[in-house]
Amino acid sequence: MPIELTVVGLRWLQFAAAVLALGLPLFQAFGLNEPGPQSARRAVIIAGVVLSVSAMGGLLAQTAMMAGGWVEGLDPAALSYVIQSTSLGMAHVVRAGLPLLGVAALVLARGRRAGGWVTILAFAGAFASFAWSGHGAASEGSLGQLHLAADIAHALAAAVWLGALAGFCLLLLRPATRGTAGTARSLAGFASIGTVAVAVLVMTGLINAAFLIGAEGFGRVPRSAWGLLLIAKLVLFAVMVGLAAHNRFTLTPALSRAVEAQTDTDRVVRRLRISIGLEMLAGIALLGLVAAMGVQMPPASI
Repeated sequence: MPIELTVVGLRWLQFAAAVLALGLPLFQAFGLNEPGPQSARRAVIIAGVVLSVSAMGGLLAQTAMMAGGWVEGLDPAALSYVIQSTSLGMAHVVRAGLPLLGVAALVLARGRRAGGWVTILAFAGAFASFAWSGHGAASEGSLGQLHLAADIAHALAAAVWLGALAGFCLLLLRPATRGTAGTARSLAGFASIGTVAVAVLVMTGLINAAFLIGAEGFGRVPRSAWGLLLIAKLVLFAVMVGLAAHNRFTLTPALSRAVEAQTDTDRVVRRLRISIGLEMLAGIALLGLVAAMGVQMPPASI
């Protein structure tokens, strides 16, 4: 497999694992009904381990791409240089280490709130490292700090949204919770949080676009690989927003009415599962596009 495709695949895997590892604990910390404590806990532990292992693999692949081949990239001297002399290398080390701390805190805490917050902070730091090693870290000066902060906020908002989708999938798949009043309250309660997450994604996305496209780069967007990936990303984002609006304004009220009237909820739960499942799939595909964008030159750099 070409090195660049390996880098993209490992970045995609890291994004997906980080979303689960951070998003599910955040979902539970927001005071929503827990999506099956044991299933969520196992998912977070597995995602944390996958994130750590894929980050180490990503470091090897990135070094190989920079060195021009797998043999050269696996040279200890080359790896040492990348780790010690580049922000990309250090970001991968942080991304490999912090998830293990998060997993350890989750395992040892045994449900205690303090351990849960250590887990969240560890995974949040790992998630923020994506910005540290991406285009957001390329800008310099005070404006560069704004770009980096916007990139970090963008990533964290994505974790909140996609992590909640994963949590709702667990809720709706469990027979004991999928048609209950608690599930209906959780869906309704996430509406304001989801709106804030989308607003942050839009605002920080515009800031990132201003840096990565530039005043003179709009004409190059449809003519560059990065630009075409951005267009596809925006299409998927619009699909997700449309599905989220349908869930919030149509399906969630329908579930609440069915629960209050004590009528059958199977039909509306089935529709919610399909809608949220499609939204989650669109989000996973979007993460793949973001992973591919990370190895392409944005218009402002061409």
